[in-house]
Amino acid sequence: MTAHALTIDLEDWHQLFHRRLTGEVVRPTKAVVGATHRLLDMLDEAGVRATFFVLGNVAEAYPELVREVARRGHELGSHTHSHDLIFRMEPAAFKADVERSLAGLQDLTGQPVLGFRAPEFSVSHLKHWCFETLAELGFRYDSSVFPLPRARYGIPEAPRRPFEISTPSGTIQEYPLATWDVGRSRLPVAGGSYFRLLPGRLLLRALEDIDAGGRTAVLYFHPYEFHRGWLNPSWPAWRRSLRASNLKFTLSRILLHNFRTNLIGQRLKPLLARFRFVPLGDIYRATHEIGEGSMYGRE
Repeated sequence: MTAHALTIDLEDWHQLFHRRLTGEVVRPTKAVVGATHRLLDMLDEAGVRATFFVLGNVAEAYPELVREVARRGHELGSHTHSHDLIFRMEPAAFKADVERSLAGLQDLTGQPVLGFRAPEFSVSHLKHWCFETLAELGFRYDSSVFPLPRARYGIPEAPRRPFEISTPSGTIQEYPLATWDVGRSRLPVAGGSYFRLLPGRLLLRALEDIDAGGRTAVLYFHPYEFHRGWLNPSWPAWRRSLRASNLKFTLSRILLHNFRTNLIGQRLKPLLARFRFVPLGDIYRATHEIGEGSMYGRE
């Protein structure tokens, strides 16, 4: 059976939504702790280990949460420190931000950090300078490429299977997000909102086809997608939105992030039982020079 990868972008919805509405950088809220523990319990029940791409400011605010993720046998990767979109950053600022994230994660757990994921998949093409920076910093693999026609993100010419990106500073192994070709159409079936909007049977069929073809499916989710209750911005964010006459945008985003969210876990659980999911680091180790087996705890 093909090894597939379950990945989690460990970030706080309330923090990022507040920043999007107001431009203010605030501390991650405790909501990320409860949501992550709920997700960890679900993964324990399924007997599945994942890769958690951790936002550095969440690790600084809640170090015990990150240690708990590692203690339960999951791999840690970097999701940058500040969640700034790469296409808005200069190379030096990006390098400093990722170095900060990398150092914090390694200090917290003592584990090597092999993998990286860009915030909101904000890598616009396969020759982007960020890949050389990642190689300079010692990363072995990346999972930021979505082989889709461009919308908010997407690199349509990217391969659908894992591939190498060569840079002057070394090679980065790329694990693109899962897509499924149906006729002339390419559907994103990697997780997140797609698990709310696409029928469960279609997701199952897509994974069956990907698995039968021997292609690694990389899925991604966020802890807040397993949150109980209604995701709602803080009152300061509401107030700023009202003052900026931005209420329509605020309401549309809140409805989007709460629409059928309960279906995500319902549709993911049977896939975890049916297919083999492992951390991306294990897939990398199985095919590269740093050896076989798992370095992340439980077998």
